[in-house]
Amino acid sequence: MTQRERFLAMAIGGLLVVVGLQWMFTQYKNAKQDRITKIANLKQTSLDLNTRLLEGAMAERQMGEYRVRSLPGDREIAVARYSSYLLDLVKETGINTPDVRHVNSTPMKDLYTRHRFSVGGSADLPTVIRLLHSFYATDYLHRIADLTIKPSRTGDLRVTMAVDAIGLSTVPAEATVSEAPSWRVDPDMTAYESAILNRNFFEPPNKAPRFGGDSQIEGIVGRRSTARVNFADEEDHPIEYELGEDAPDFVELDAQSGTLSFEPKETGEFEVLVRATDKGYPAQTTEQVVKIRVNEPPVEKEPEPEPKFDHASQTVLTALVQGRDDWTAWMNVRTSGKTLKLRVGDRFEIGTVTGEVAEVNRKYVVLEIDGQRVVLSPGKDTLRDVAQRAKEDD
Repeated sequence: MTQRERFLAMAIGGLLVVVGLQWMFTQYKNAKQDRITKIANLKQTSLDLNTRLLEGAMAERQMGEYRVRSLPGDREIAVARYSSYLLDLVKETGINTPDVRHVNSTPMKDLYTRHRFSVGGSADLPTVIRLLHSFYATDYLHRIADLTIKPSRTGDLRVTMAVDAIGLSTVPAEATVSEAPSWRVDPDMTAYESAILNRNFFEPPNKAPRFGGDSQIEGIVGRRSTARVNFADEEDHPIEYELGEDAPDFVELDAQSGTLSFEPKETGEFEVLVRATDKGYPAQTTEQVVKIRVNEPPVEKEPEPEPKFDHASQTVLTALVQGRDDWTAWMNVRTSGKTLKLRVGDRFEIGTVTGEVAEVNRKYVVLEIDGQRVVLSPGKDTLRDVAQRAKEDD
């Protein structure tokens, strides 16, 4: 074998080795991926099984609750027992001329039977609410499928209910429903009744007024003061105000406007409870404590002595300066050493003279004083001189 053939054989051999290694790596990689996939599938299968077990346990627990609340699976016993319950219910709650009837019983495959009953009678609204509360407080597997309430000629309400009760096929005849009250209804009859009676069917639930004012106000000893307590009602219902208990004797409150009036006789800090009640349905009330801080009367300052001279008599126009867009009048008040730089429209008060600049040009300034226009030129008259002339011309 020549050297060339030997190199060629080595090259072919090397290529075969590379191809073989590549194939082995591919097989290893595929096998590893298959293993990962199988492990993931097994984990998912395990998770699904655990989920089903959990769902099954929850379903079994739910069915256990249903069995405790269910009527017996025997049709006749279930109808007799539930009819007796309904009759006792309407009598105990005070329904007049009660009428309880079994309408039909409908089997649902082999799982349960739905028993339909009709309940009728007349009563006032609070009695109807007690009937509903007692019905839902009983932990039967039942419901009110339809409820009709109509006014009667006697003034009471005519009530008609279609009631469904369930009897599971697996519940034995001797089984009894737990006498424990149902958690599905508030055990407090007052809270249950309030949610129905205190309701306006013609607008959203009424909200209480909101306080939006200052909870602290100031007063002066011996001085009568007023302050309004600011409440706002979201539904714009009228608000009526009243003072709470233990209000100070010197405080009064207007029931319509909510205005506090007080004339304290001593200093200190006093708390006043204000109660705001709207006229919505049902009426809502908000209480707010307002603090009244009573102070001593302020010390009056002695009036400052009037000046012996008029600053206007020492005020002269010293210059007229042109700016980019307008002219400025420079008026020097000699008594104070100040120079006022006035433009058109500026008001001024110097000594006894008050006025407004009406016009400024390169020769003079026109001032409007007491409704009269006068001209003041540089270095001639004082401001008081031209003001005096305005009065004489008037």
